[in-house]
Amino acid sequence: MTRALRSLAHALLVVAATAACATDTPAPRAALDPPLARALVTVEDVQRSIDDEKVFAQSYDRLPRPGEPWFMVLDGCAEVLLTAPHATKATRDGALRFADTGTGSLATALHRLTGARVIHTTLASPSDPNYYDDNDFKAAVAAALTARKPVLVIDLHGSHDFRPYDVDFGTMGRRSLLGRDDLLAALSTALRAEGLSNQSLDFFAAATNRTLTRWVAARGVPAVQLEINSTWLSAGAGRLEAHRHAQLLQGLTRFIASLGCARRPS
Repeated sequence: MTRALRSLAHALLVVAATAACATDTPAPRAALDPPLARALVTVEDVQRSIDDEKVFAQSYDRLPRPGEPWFMVLDGCAEVLLTAPHATKATRDGALRFADTGTGSLATALHRLTGARVIHTTLASPSDPNYYDDNDFKAAVAAALTARKPVLVIDLHGSHDFRPYDVDFGTMGRRSLLGRDDLLAALSTALRAEGLSNQSLDFFAAATNRTLTRWVAARGVPAVQLEINSTWLSAGAGRLEAHRHAQLLQGLTRFIASLGCARRPS
């Protein structure tokens, strides 16, 4: 064999060996943004929300008897306090208004999934907690803030299905965040990752009347009024609505867990 042929043979062996090494070494995995994580919400979670809302519906417009409690406090993780003041109908200017259907079952589902503290109405309210200050509901919120100051209060509300957004963040022009704009950014990201991509800021700013958001922020705790389009709250309305509810529940669960409340492992 000539020197030229030996050199060519050696070169081919090097190429073959290199190719073999490249084949044996797995290619690096591309980073995912946002990173993938296992789903948290189950079929049973959504069915429980549907069943719970049927219970709320039985009392949407029933006012309490004398001395009968009309809201419930669910104790739990200190970092987050969830309020649902319109889980049932509320009395404003002497008349019952509509209920924010689905907010009561959403609040209780989040309590089960994360252990977050929750205060929600159970009967029609004799005084609208998001419009008047002098009522037992706000007194219970004040007691919760005093006992263990949360990182954030999320006030849950339903928004008409004709609204163009999936969710609107009421922040009084960001003033209710008390400088914690990072909380709003993290909440927005968590919901966007679950499909609530059409987001609005301060369509309902919670800046007028005696809103819970305004009232809580005045006590030194960051707060946001979360206006959720009813198409994400109506889990029992159909297959698409049930799927949307699961996405909403998962986004809020992951956000609340990021603040330190995580009953179910992620």
